[in-house]
Amino acid sequence: MEQLNLDDIGLTDRTQYNATVSNFNQIQRVVNGNTDEIETKLDSKTNLNYFEDEIKRLDDKTDALNEDWKARLKRVTLGSDEEMIENVVTKILQKKGVI
Repeated sequence: MEQLNLDDIGLTDRTQYNATVSNFNQIQRVVNGNTDEIETKLDSKTNLNYFEDEIKRLDDKTDALNEDWKARLKRVTLGSDEEMIENVVTKILQKKGVI
């Protein structure tokens, strides 16, 4: 890669002006040459943000499911979960031949 001319540029004479134009042209060539790489990096950051949002959404959903299961476990433990009681009673009645 070419070295930029980093001398003080006052743009008061033609030599300084030409050096400045040359520097900007070189920068433009490098940027234009790396456009695909720059776009790829931007895309990967965009994708990363998408995945971070998706992970946050899934974490929130998991937390909600965990809370539901904790509440159900508490009801089962206390013997107040109607669905569980119904299943147990049905199984007992089936074993006894009542139903």
